[in-house]
Amino acid sequence: MDESLSIERGGERIDLGRRRFLNSAVTGAALAWAPAMMAAAQEQAAAAPDVPAGKKIKVGLIGCGSVSGSYLPNLRDTPWVELVSVCDRIPDRARRRAAEFNVPHAFPDVDAMLAGPPFDLLVNTTSMPSHYPVNKRALQAKRHVWSEKPMALDVAEARELLALAAANGVRLWAAPTCVLSPQFRFMADAIAAGKLGRVTAAHGTYGHNGPSWSAWFYEKGGGSLYDLGVYNVTTLSGLLGPVRAVVGMTAVLNKTRKVDDKGEIAVEADENTMLIMDHGNGVLSHVQTGFGYFDGETAPARERKLYTIDLVGTEGAMHLQGWDWGPAAVDVATPQRTTLTPACREPWPDGWQGGARYAARCLLTGERGLITPEHGLHVLDVMNACHESQRTGRRVAVETTFDWPIIKPK
Repeated sequence: MDESLSIERGGERIDLGRRRFLNSAVTGAALAWAPAMMAAAQEQAAAAPDVPAGKKIKVGLIGCGSVSGSYLPNLRDTPWVELVSVCDRIPDRARRRAAEFNVPHAFPDVDAMLAGPPFDLLVNTTSMPSHYPVNKRALQAKRHVWSEKPMALDVAEARELLALAAANGVRLWAAPTCVLSPQFRFMADAIAAGKLGRVTAAHGTYGHNGPSWSAWFYEKGGGSLYDLGVYNVTTLSGLLGPVRAVVGMTAVLNKTRKVDDKGEIAVEADENTMLIMDHGNGVLSHVQTGFGYFDGETAPARERKLYTIDLVGTEGAMHLQGWDWGPAAVDVATPQRTTLTPACREPWPDGWQGGARYAARCLLTGERGLITPEHGLHVLDVMNACHESQRTGRRVAVETTFDWPIIKPK
């Protein structure tokens, strides 16, 4: 997670409670068909395997900047995780995190960390340009990897990571965690059940005025699409299926930016991006994302939070309240109830920072899980294709795919 300075997100504090998503059920639905979806979610939760008592996954975290301040308390408070070591290229920063979260070992580089006390799962919260080389070193050392998004900046590099994980018998996951939320499940179930008729179009949005603490957001390999739009691309491809082709436009808004670590820098990466995705069968979706967005607007609390994901079909529409990394509810309209009605207010305690504990759970239970490296690769392919479309002015085909639907219909 690269765009947050703390666990305070969007003006709200994310709850770091222990309750798992797999134990959540669709609640608060006012629509007539919501109880059936609740029952299906409960049935799936009851079938989920439990973590074996007393078993723990040993974890090492690399990248002790702002994002680690959200990951580490989540991991520390997970009964099936043992924090073994932390690592950062700024040794004092690693030592401070180790002391803060009672982690026994701190290291200045990934090689020293991998050569130190053994651990099972590496959690990579470094900068985006560092994801690929760090992930590769860990997979070569036969460690499982949870990587912040994206797992690499290039599709060929990401393919290499997937092949390396398979060859070494370890697992690889990449953020974001959007597909784990109860709201994602609710929307996927509604689409599969035909509650919106034939879904034809969707829209996602995520933006702010850009982070100020590091230059890499604006340098080659950074940008608003990889940092922010990745959430919407993950959600929409997860709901509507693999993307077949894209058309994209990107823009740089500022010639220079002032950042904390380097002062004034030239801006190289996208600050304003529009992406259109063709999911096949006539289904289109659109993502807008940028580092030039006012993000201070609010809606009256008794009405709704802002919509960030919209889906429309021939017989209904759905709108996600809140960001897809921290959703609040789903508002639905159908011919039977044309007034938008909130449904699925089920809280999601883990949110965006719970991916590593989810990976640890999957390792202990043997679950395949809803987050797959193939989906992460596909999302990267879509984002790369967007940039290629901007460079060439052409519609660009997407070659990768993933197992879909993510939420299997009953």
